[in-house]
Amino acid sequence: MKKLLIAIIVLIVFVGAGGALAYWYVSPDKKLDLQYEEVPLEQRGLDMLRRLSTELVLTEADVNNLAKASIARNPQYSKDVVIQGAAFRLSGTDRLVADLNIRVADRVPVGLTLTYRLSWDDPNLTATVEKASVKDVGLPADNFDDVVIPLGRELPKLMKVKDVNVRDGEVVVSFHKPTLKDLQDLLR
Repeated sequence: MKKLLIAIIVLIVFVGAGGALAYWYVSPDKKLDLQYEEVPLEQRGLDMLRRLSTELVLTEADVNNLAKASIARNPQYSKDVVIQGAAFRLSGTDRLVADLNIRVADRVPVGLTLTYRLSWDDPNLTATVEKASVKDVGLPADNFDDVVIPLGRELPKLMKVKDVNVRDGEVVVSFHKPTLKDLQDLLR
C-alpha cells in the first residue's frame, strides 16, 4: 500500500511538472499587441494617380498596420481562441510571416508563428497559411484560416488592382492604367 501511494504521488508530480513545462513552452516569447496606425491608402492612391503612376508601394510597416487593423476589428478567432497581439513581416517573394499571441480557452497563452502566401483576390489581399508552428513544433496549416487584408476597399473606386507582388521587403500593388474618362472624373 505504501508503494502504491508513493507511485501515485510521483505520478502526480510528473504530470504537474509536465503540464508546467508544456505551459512554459507554448507561452509567447514576445509581448505583442493589436495597436496599429491608419494607413492613408486613399490619399496615396490619389497621389499616385496625379503622378500618372501605376504602382503603389506598401512598406512592411504598412502591411503590418493593415493586417493588425483587420484582426483588431475581430480578434475572436474561434469560440475558444482570441488573438491578443500580432506582428507581421515580409519574407522572400510573396510570403508574409505572422507572429501571433493568442489565448486559448481564456487561460493558456500561446505564441504562434504562421507563414502565409500572399495573393490578390479582388478587392482583397489574401494571405493563405502555408506553415504553422508553436516554437519548433509544426502544426497542420489547414487548421488555420486565411487573413484577408481589405486593400481594395480602402482605395478610390476608379483604381483597379492588376497584381500584387512582394519585392525588396515591400508590397508593390500594380494597377490598370486609368482611362482618360477616369482621369477627367478625378480632376472634377
